[in-house]
Amino acid sequence: MSKVVIHIGTHKTATTTIQDMFWKNSRVLATHGLIYPRVSRRVMGHHGLVFNWVQMDKPYQLRKGGRAALSAIAEKYAQTDATVFLSSEEFSRGAPESATDFAELRDLLSAFDEIEIICVLRTQWQFLQSVYMEVSKKSMPPRPPALVNPVIDSGMFMGLWVDYNLLLDSLEKAFEPEQITLLDFDMCRQSDGGILGYLLHHLGVDIGVAALQSVNQGTSNISPMSLACWVANILSEPSVASYALVQRIEMVLRNKYGEDVQPCLFTHGEFRALKDHFTVKNRELQMRRAAVQPEFAITQASSEGLTLYRHEIDSPLWVQLGRSLVANPL
Repeated sequence: MSKVVIHIGTHKTATTTIQDMFWKNSRVLATHGLIYPRVSRRVMGHHGLVFNWVQMDKPYQLRKGGRAALSAIAEKYAQTDATVFLSSEEFSRGAPESATDFAELRDLLSAFDEIEIICVLRTQWQFLQSVYMEVSKKSMPPRPPALVNPVIDSGMFMGLWVDYNLLLDSLEKAFEPEQITLLDFDMCRQSDGGILGYLLHHLGVDIGVAALQSVNQGTSNISPMSLACWVANILSEPSVASYALVQRIEMVLRNKYGEDVQPCLFTHGEFRALKDHFTVKNRELQMRRAAVQPEFAITQASSEGLTLYRHEIDSPLWVQLGRSLVANPL
């Protein structure tokens, strides 16, 4: 019986690590019944499959287009006993102008005996913080004080679903609840072998992470320190902050607040507002999934372990940073 598993992200849930590792080890995985198609020679994730729906940079575009590639995958594997794993966080975008047509995606892969959607979800304040840092690499994101209320009101940030009920609404228009698997990011990370180990086990692959050839020590596209990124954005606005500036600020922060500092992009008040709002939304999501995934729950937001909030960055830190930049210009 053939099966296709579509891993749709979400963003900043180790998707790049998963894609890099599965692409690098695709031949080994194939010997264990899991097919990770190499649809591109340069891009490890299957972002080109989404190109017809989601606006992306040209390098992601496949020669014959995403629809043709999906049809070719179905033609090649739908009559086999293999499990095909497709992975791109771009499938999970929510903005109307860049949203996947899940009904068309389902139809393009309908020759498979079974379709499963896998979506990994992260506690919202952590998700927002990570997306903020990712956006900062190429453009200037909204300042955090202007970020929280619009996210609470709309359930979205930068075209991505933050209220995961809205993402589930979109999926359920095309797929049955039994075809959808939602996973908690923290639960996956704490599993044997981390999120890679969890996925291998879930997919029925009888090898562990240790049997795979490592890429980037098993961790790709790691985000910088959140408050270093924020300070760099303030100093560079409206231009994009350089990586060197972010690294210098992180060094200063660690010198002042300790190597083990655990920062939060938000203030105490913003953190509480996000926690209170999305705790309710996540309980709603948990109840919606109870019939098909009784064990599913998103890890609750917790301030435990956080040692530095944005409003706690004080004047002496700015002075120390200025002296560092004067003494050793970038």
